[in-house]
Amino acid sequence: MLPNVIILTGGISGSSVLTGLIARAGYWLGDDTKKVAYDTYENSKLVDLNMQILQQSGYFWRDVVDIPSPSIEKIGDVSKSLDISMYKEFVQQCDDHQPWLWKDPRLCYTIFFWKRMVDFRKCKFILMMRDLKQTWTGMIVRGKFAIPIDKLDIIHRDCINASYNFVKREGVQYYGLTFEDLITSPEESIDDINKFIGTHLAISDLRAIYRGPLHRTRWSKRDFFKAKLKFCYYKYGLRDIVRFPRMG
Repeated sequence: MLPNVIILTGGISGSSVLTGLIARAGYWLGDDTKKVAYDTYENSKLVDLNMQILQQSGYFWRDVVDIPSPSIEKIGDVSKSLDISMYKEFVQQCDDHQPWLWKDPRLCYTIFFWKRMVDFRKCKFILMMRDLKQTWTGMIVRGKFAIPIDKLDIIHRDCINASYNFVKREGVQYYGLTFEDLITSPEESIDDINKFIGTHLAISDLRAIYRGPLHRTRWSKRDFFKAKLKFCYYKYGLRDIVRFPRMG
């Protein structure tokens, strides 16, 4: 029996590619998954419940570039006072479809809530991160968010710290991976994933999910330079009409 897999990741990290890849090994993603411009492979019910958990802790998650990050302490307090029957029912639904796969950027923080009802002995964790410049370049070039790179760095570090805090505190089995590892060294990365969770994924499975080029980074130095120019245009040329994310 394959272990359940929980991916802890920040937003816009390439984790949808990883999730789609692992799902090809027969993992259950839920009755429905969240769609944006693409399939995120995120269990829709999980995302909705995670948003409720954050709201109960006093945090209203607008998007993945919000600062400050959610409070782990407040989320822990919520787990002690909230009626968790609805959350237990969701976990039971997932367990009825084992092996299941969870991925949602909010999990970096809400996982401290879920530990009350998920049997982590049947789970393995993957910590998925991405190179800061690669993330920022993609966000600016694609026009997602006009966010300064130093602010994005804070968000990344918060996610990383929360994730490592959790796996170290709980003593769970985890494997660290970056999106750059996955696409620049796909054979080695897939082999490591297979060894970690016992799957038999192949490079063909990755190509079925990821349409970009392999064996090189997604964004070039030229793209990074274009992103800097475009950000300056956002910040100074369109400052009266571009909505900048909340910086706290």
